[in-house]
Amino acid sequence: MRQAWKRLPSVCALAIALFLLGSSPAVAAEASKNAKDAEKKPAATVNGKAISRDQFDRQMSGVRQRLLQSGHLLSDVELRDVKTRVLESLIDRELLYQESQKKGYKGDAKAVDEQVAQFKKRFETPEAYQQALKSMNLTENAIRDELLKNSAIDQLVQDQFGKGLTVSDEETKAFYTERHELFERPERVHARHILVSVKPDASAEDKKAARKKIDDLKARIKKGEDFAALAGSNSDCPSKERGGDLGFFARGQMVKPFEDTAFSLAPGTVSDVVETDFGYHLIQVIEKKPQETVPYEEVQPTISEHLQKQKMQQKVEEFLTQAKKDAKITRTNVDEL
Repeated sequence: MRQAWKRLPSVCALAIALFLLGSSPAVAAEASKNAKDAEKKPAATVNGKAISRDQFDRQMSGVRQRLLQSGHLLSDVELRDVKTRVLESLIDRELLYQESQKKGYKGDAKAVDEQVAQFKKRFETPEAYQQALKSMNLTENAIRDELLKNSAIDQLVQDQFGKGLTVSDEETKAFYTERHELFERPERVHARHILVSVKPDASAEDKKAARKKIDDLKARIKKGEDFAALAGSNSDCPSKERGGDLGFFARGQMVKPFEDTAFSLAPGTVSDVVETDFGYHLIQVIEKKPQETVPYEEVQPTISEHLQKQKMQQKVEEFLTQAKKDAKITRTNVDEL
């Protein structure tokens, strides 16, 4: 599967995502620092239309942050590759936008208004919103224009490349058979818990008090009090709002002491006190499900949608390949970006 920043048609979602990412302090700071480069020569031109250094820097800032958040530090070679792909994605986007204008697509202004409204809600005050825009060298109109461009591109892609595409039952069955590993569900446990948190630097006295509290709760459960009700009034985990319900989880999703205990319990039983880095827990297992293969009938619609998107992607790729041959494109060397 291609990474999100590599190629279209995901470029539309990428542009929106990176504008939203731009609201974070890290991205805003870097975008502000690089804003001076906006006066330099464009990152690229497509049929005479400039893709500014500011646009490129804003996209790169968002991509860098996402990679850092995933714990991935880029080597020089990787950084050059990422820069190349980001630049190409901006060129692809511009080619698609120019085509959308030739075809008369205007974008969905109402949907854009809703997106801008959602963007504003990310900020505590209107002043914080305006400050974020200023730090990113952006205006609300600039964001609105970019989102409207994305919308026009989406309309083009859906109408020109998506219409008439079909996926046969034979294709979905073949995918299900060939990629069977995608449809394996591991063993899962549905559990709820009560957490009495203990800070890493807690004193011996605080730990003793926390242990007494969890022991008292265990005793109350043994006497017949309702686990969910006790979780709702005593747990230090946000799951308390759901009576401590954690839903289903597989191995590897919880810290090991918690996981080992949960998978060892029979449904309907409550654990002894379990200690983790978060504090003390009581765990109640509600249901267990063995490893299983998801039935074809259950995933057929999802497979069909996936294959349809693949076909649309291929049509977009074919269009862009030809469009790049026909277009007049100049690129700044990525080592200068």
